[in-house]
Amino acid sequence: MKVLAFILSTVLGTALVAGGVLLIVTQSSRHSAGLDLLAIFALTILIYGPLVLGSLTSYWDVRGSQGSRSFFLRYLWVVVGLEVLAAVAIVLFAVLAGAPVWLPILFIAGGAVLTPLALAVGGLLQRHERAHPRADDEWMPVGRREIQRKVLIVAGIFVAAYAVGVVAFGALLSPDIGGALVIALQFASLAAAVACIAFTVPLNRRLRSTVGGDLGTVRKVGRVVLSKKDLDLDPAERVAAAKYAAIVPTVLGFTLGWTTLLYLSIAVQQVRSIVDGRNAAFSVGLAVLLVAMLVFLVPYYAVRIGRAQRYAREHAAELTAQPDEDPVSPRWSPR
Repeated sequence: MKVLAFILSTVLGTALVAGGVLLIVTQSSRHSAGLDLLAIFALTILIYGPLVLGSLTSYWDVRGSQGSRSFFLRYLWVVVGLEVLAAVAIVLFAVLAGAPVWLPILFIAGGAVLTPLALAVGGLLQRHERAHPRADDEWMPVGRREIQRKVLIVAGIFVAAYAVGVVAFGALLSPDIGGALVIALQFASLAAAVACIAFTVPLNRRLRSTVGGDLGTVRKVGRVVLSKKDLDLDPAERVAAAKYAAIVPTVLGFTLGWTTLLYLSIAVQQVRSIVDGRNAAFSVGLAVLLVAMLVFLVPYYAVRIGRAQRYAREHAAELTAQPDEDPVSPRWSPR
């Protein structure tokens, strides 16, 4: 259920952004790079802000400790504040770009509906998972062979999906072989992205078990491991940090993988539209947005993966801690 929800939220978020960008481009009488980027940035906040909140409430215990409650409330108010600023930006864009009145109303209402909906769905998924615990929630290190096997499976799915796509779309679009090859590439990228997501979800559950599912603890541990913050950790938190550092590079790697593959699938379609001269303004805007996000995400993830790997090497001894030294109470343990 969680894998399906994760895939659906990813596809939904991407589809909503793409649809919103299409409306921004087609419903505005005046265009400039600054105005369009302002609207697209605001749209992204209105859509992904609620989705991130839903993800937090579905994966993490946001009420289990004072640290969790405090962090989640701060995060919630930050997201709500950003949504208010995004609403102002959308109204400003509509006035300056000559967009119809219904456009900012649609975007703002959509964000207002998505926020409580995402929180409700996230809470529902969390309760479902607590009622149906899984054995793979227990932490275990990710071995090199396991990573290689997963990467080979993703690569195999990409190749197989591309081959099937070439045959299927080649027959449907004959004699447009070039179009068939492009659509097959989109299909293969999307299939491989779904495979990466399917691997990421159980890895995230394993990661969550390092801190017993507590949001406050994982935030503290993450700041130490990924942001190199000099925070005091008690013995249990040091063990949790070592376990977190041992698995989070794999989680981040697969997350970057499915994000890149998903964006590749969308970008290929935009390039094809630009070449064919169909809706070029929208395609250029969306392609630029995708490239900009990848330019930010790739080094962002790479730096954090490197920091986690370094921390794991330097604190490998913590993984041999005795059971009575083990971390935070396992609120999410299937036992």
